[in-house]
Amino acid sequence: MKEYFWTLLFLTALTQPVYPCSSFVLKNGKTVLLGKNFDWTFDQGYIIKNSRTTTKNAYCTHSGTPASWTSKYGSITFNQNGKEMPYGGMNEKGLVVEMLWLEDTRFNISDNKNYLNELEWIQYQLDNFQAVDEVVANIENLKIYPIKGKIHYILADTNGKSVIIEYLDGKPKIYEKEANSCQAITNKSVVFSEKYIDNLQGIPKKNTSEIYRYHQLENQIKKLKGQNDFSEKTAFQMLKSISIPNGVFKTVWSIVYNLESKTISFLSHSHKKTKQINLSNIDFEQGLSYFNINQDSEVVLDTKLNPFAEQTNFEMVSASFTHLGFDMDISKELSEHQFNQKLTTQSYFSQNYFHFDISIPMLEAGKRLMFVVMDSENNFNRRVAVTGGYLFGTTSIGTAIRHIYGLKNGSYAMISLIDENKNSKLDFDIDGVPVERYATFSDYKPKSMAEISFKNTSNYFTIDNSKLTIEWR
Repeated sequence: MKEYFWTLLFLTALTQPVYPCSSFVLKNGKTVLLGKNFDWTFDQGYIIKNSRTTTKNAYCTHSGTPASWTSKYGSITFNQNGKEMPYGGMNEKGLVVEMLWLEDTRFNISDNKNYLNELEWIQYQLDNFQAVDEVVANIENLKIYPIKGKIHYILADTNGKSVIIEYLDGKPKIYEKEANSCQAITNKSVVFSEKYIDNLQGIPKKNTSEIYRYHQLENQIKKLKGQNDFSEKTAFQMLKSISIPNGVFKTVWSIVYNLESKTISFLSHSHKKTKQINLSNIDFEQGLSYFNINQDSEVVLDTKLNPFAEQTNFEMVSASFTHLGFDMDISKELSEHQFNQKLTTQSYFSQNYFHFDISIPMLEAGKRLMFVVMDSENNFNRRVAVTGGYLFGTTSIGTAIRHIYGLKNGSYAMISLIDENKNSKLDFDIDGVPVERYATFSDYKPKSMAEISFKNTSNYFTIDNSKLTIEWR
């Protein structure tokens, strides 16, 4: 039974669902549209109107210096994690910023620069810049120190320029498209995705596959010819064609930004009537306001936004952060910070959470590598890995690095295996000596499958010992 457990441990952990989302920019010299499917396991959220001339400080996540700024432009954003931490939005000048999950993301968290988190980065761009070129010109000024997300960004402006920004090795990689050149992205890097524009060999033909969705978008873009093809109707049709209607991960919001008219149209999986807001009709000098995304009672929201209070913000933050596995203490502190905007050098997050930086040396090529990290005995027994805490593939000589963000101080188990005979388990000889290279977080040396447990493969971690290189046995 233990042997069967071990096999399932790896196979289940390494076939967890991906974190889907899809986005594209359509443009033809006049019209500029950015479409986004937000695919997630949690569907609550608000649209928020953010005012001009608001002084802000990033939430403290570690011992560095949080960024500070005053917003130049008002914006409309889509939020689950409170004001200042949107998933995307448009500002009054027509700049749009959206994000999608990218597992290969590696932010340079040790860089000596003022910082903000991965979602504050979105609000910062909307607050300060009106064009893609400005964002690119200033991108090295601050670093991203994330709370949880491993994401890349897609941006577009009224000039017709669009860009995808990815952090793959600690530095931003910029992939620009000029006017008249459309752009698409899902949940793989630009360089990896582009290999599959015309090739689907070995790729599952289903919308839960990020490469299949990317392939679909690129091929639909190729078919756009006349002016009428570049319309909000077309954009919504494209979003529907790559949506995930059912399952744990499903398309919860579909959004189309019209940069020419500065309007945002959207619908949710639970409330399918298309709603719209026109930024030209919004007074961004007035205070914060919001509206629930999941409703069909109002369609034109220009004058329907409600005053936004800290208690309402907290209710949203706590629901989302609880879903993400964070403590209620963080929800309370973060929501208060988002409203009082005090500059602090210490927080509950900085004292109680850390980011793993795990190096996995690979000495031979062509072997099967399995790697999984679990955060509790319960999840060990259920075969559930932490977000980003799994790796499965073929080795090449060098070092693989896993970055796992937003873990609470505590005990974590790790099992890594060079699976020589590809049977998804660690093999022992007759004397109980492992015959394949393996590694754990513990010094304990198992002599049989019965000794593989959370306790025997774990150690206690904080920010002080969170950067490590595994040692093969």
